[in-house]
Amino acid sequence: MWRIALLVLLALAVSLPTYAKSSKHEKHTKGERLNKQQQAERSREEVFSPAERNMIRAQLQQEERKKKQKKHKKLPPGLQKKVARGKELPPGWQKKIAPGDSLDYQVYRQGLSLPEEILRRLPQQPTGSEIIQVDDRIIRLNSATRTILDVFNLNPTP
Repeated sequence: MWRIALLVLLALAVSLPTYAKSSKHEKHTKGERLNKQQQAERSREEVFSPAERNMIRAQLQQEERKKKQKKHKKLPPGLQKKVARGKELPPGWQKKIAPGDSLDYQVYRQGLSLPEEILRRLPQQPTGSEIIQVDDRIIRLNSATRTILDVFNLNPTP
């Protein structure tokens, strides 16, 4: 009796892979049954159109440019406290105030706006910019991004 059961189990074990293989083959033949017109329509939908390609390229290039733009630099916590108390930045950090860099928020808050009489005598400022004084430096920056557009020292060194 146990021999018959063993033979039945062995027969099932051998036939299962064959059955599984035949069902996979049947699925494969279903894909081949699509007529050529359906395949052509399907391939047109799967391929990027030139307009889609250009749009994707433009978007990715724009994102890449944004990544390359300079990030806001933050002062270390100790210097933030020092600036908040109204003290000057160390000389090394003062040198980092250069065109193209982003002005730290704490330094920006320390900056004073120029008097109205001076601003009136100056030519029209570029839209979205402002002029502030930080210690002995005059800084023109973009108001929205705090990017330094121009900077000069009030006390030029000889």
